[in-house]
Amino acid sequence: MLIVYKIILNVGYLLCWPYFAIKTGTSEEWRQRRAITPEKYLPTDTYQDEEITKKILLWLHASSVGEIKVLERLIMALKKTDNKFEYCVSTYTRTGQELARTVFSDARAVFYFPLDCYFPLRRLFNKFKPDGIVIVETEIWPYFLSFCRIKDIPIILANGRLSEKSQRRYRIFKIALKGLFSIYRKFVVQTDTDAKRMEAIGANPDKIIIGGNIKHDSNNIDEQGNSRKTVRGKLDIDNDATFFIAASTRTGEEEQICKALKQIKRFPRNVKTLIAPRHLERISEVKDILNSFDYSFILYSELNERKQAPDEIILMDRMGVLADLFYGANIAFVGGTLADIGGHNIMEPVLAGTPVLFGPSLNNVRDASEQILANNWGAMIRNGENLTEMLEQFVNGNLKFEKYAANNKSVADMTAEIIVREFGL
Repeated sequence: MLIVYKIILNVGYLLCWPYFAIKTGTSEEWRQRRAITPEKYLPTDTYQDEEITKKILLWLHASSVGEIKVLERLIMALKKTDNKFEYCVSTYTRTGQELARTVFSDARAVFYFPLDCYFPLRRLFNKFKPDGIVIVETEIWPYFLSFCRIKDIPIILANGRLSEKSQRRYRIFKIALKGLFSIYRKFVVQTDTDAKRMEAIGANPDKIIIGGNIKHDSNNIDEQGNSRKTVRGKLDIDNDATFFIAASTRTGEEEQICKALKQIKRFPRNVKTLIAPRHLERISEVKDILNSFDYSFILYSELNERKQAPDEIILMDRMGVLADLFYGANIAFVGGTLADIGGHNIMEPVLAGTPVLFGPSLNNVRDASEQILANNWGAMIRNGENLTEMLEQFVNGNLKFEKYAANNKSVADMTAEIIVREFGL
């Protein structure tokens, strides 16, 4: 099956070559996806400085924005070990690339992950040989793994997860994957279920470690400057107001949120709302929705231009800042759960001490939802009408939740220790 996979990919690559050639001529993104002259954007030089020579070079891959957040915590943990290393970061999506360039300012390179085909990967690995690769969550690229095995570049899977759907798909390649997985030093996965699924597709059970979810590590509020007072001061929200954040909203969910707000008697007088669409390209669409409900709103990026936020809604139009704002909120809703998406990171507000509401579409976050409900850190809502009821009860003080209390163990620190040990940092 793996041979068939490789044949199909390479034939497809050759058939699309004219298109790739045109894209490459006008796009640095496509030059990197095809690994054209990788020495121009990757550290392929021979180090002359003795101190630099002692440093180990890591290639860290995080596909998109959610994985970038995990990688940010992991790199912070690695830096605490005081080991000498340098690192490059690759992403697969454009939004991930944009955020990575902002977050990882000290990286030797931030670049696009290459196409999983023979020709791009041959060019890349002929010029670039990191000492180790860390892949965040589960990205399985057979051709890529084949080259890593040939070049003897060890890999660690960090914060690994594998859905039931992905497991069924990968089991077709189990025999081939078992050989490719030999290059992995460790599979650090989130749950026992993930461990069983990884083993089912060919991972060596002796290499699997159940570590938990780095996304569930609590931030240090003092270090991050994310105190309630600081956040509310930035947004000009009074201390006695109820601050509601609707995060990672998807198509159809903004309308339900707007309808819910219309029913809350204390909105907009004492209820302040921030809506953050999952994809910023939908900003114009969400603006139209807010206008259709006759809500006044201000873009988050425009807050500094005005001394006071409007009475009603702040519309988020920036990437990478929402996690900090949860520390100033009273309650949150996380999207992709009323829409049939499967859910986004419903633990993120909880880790900031903010209770969370979420809908019934939870395929991507089932374990987290069970943990939240078991500890009364939030509640599940059935539909938009139920959201109205929950918010009304919360605003009136008739609905109470427990506050998340972080334990001392950090999944990021534990994973960093494994990376240090396995790669000899």
